Amino acid sequence: MTRPLATLLSGLRPAYRLHSVYERLLGTELEIQVVAQTRQHAEAAEGAALDELERLAGIFNRFDAGSELSRWLARPDMRVHLSHELNTVLALADGWRELTAGAFHPGADAVGQLWQRAAALCQEPDPGEMAAVLMQLQANPWTLHPDGTVTLHAQYPLGLNALAKGWIVDRMTERVWQMPGIQAVLVNAGGDLRTYGGRGLDVTVADPFTARDDAPPLTRVHVHNGALASSGGAHRGVQVGGRRHSHLIDPRSGQHVQDVPGVTVMAPSCATADALATTLSVLDVAEGLTLVNSLAGCAALIVGTDGGSGQLHFSGGWPPGPPEPSLTAVKR
Repeated sequence: MTRPLATLLSGLRPAYRLHSVYERLLGTELEIQVVAQTRQHAEAAEGAALDELERLAGIFNRFDAGSELSRWLARPDMRVHLSHELNTVLALADGWRELTAGAFHPGADAVGQLWQRAAALCQEPDPGEMAAVLMQLQANPWTLHPDGTVTLHAQYPLGLNALAKGWIVDRMTERVWQMPGIQAVLVNAGGDLRTYGGRGLDVTVADPFTARDDAPPLTRVHVHNGALASSGGAHRGVQVGGRRHSHLIDPRSGQHVQDVPGVTVMAPSCATADALATTLSVLDVAEGLTLVNSLAGCAALIVGTDGGSGQLHFSGGWPPGPPEPSLTAVKR
């Protein structure tokens, strides 16, 4: 999880600053900061952001049986016309799945369900069931047709949260930025954030080895006209047979992530940062650094276990900053 250290600064006067926090939106705490010429401009922008969130939740909320995503998932093997928004996110998911050779996969939820059942039974997942699910994940989960229709092939649970949440944050931020009188904006959904304008803001990167909110941060980073997302297992996981596992799963092997307990990504968009943070949690450190260094405008801080002790690995584009003295910093 990441936390802004200070309010968004615009460097412009006069200005009205609006800072609102909402609980249980996008499945987490949602923070909106707006710097505008007047209070009316700021409140109108906040309203537009929340309207955009409500509109997009009606498309992507898989816990709402009436959402477009839920209705599509209930119609396998049918050629269905989908909205431009859902088509766009499905195409992005295809791109990340292909780029990462399956390390990013919307079907990871199917493996997660096996582990949730195993936790309830206090035993490891059945190897035969696991092998069957992993075999299904090797096939394309859907087909995007040139006319905008989509055919769902997957017979297993699918999830787009690792991409859709960041994509929605992008749309909310861009909607505000386009409105009159706006000087700066930040939308932060549980640490997945996007900012435009002003001077940006400093963000703390939490220690993935502890779930304590008052623990000292690993480091700090400045975000300006860009996005940041983090992934880690400190706050979530499953207990199986007395052993705690991270909630993050490698969809290629079906096993929980062990070597990378924490990742923070900076990228031009929150959708990219969100997907890349999930991917870098699955890949080993060397593979992850190679990937992020190949992507324009992206940078990452990867925390590796490295034999049991934490070590910080910075990609080539990560801005310089003071790491926690107890951890070793490696820049590649």
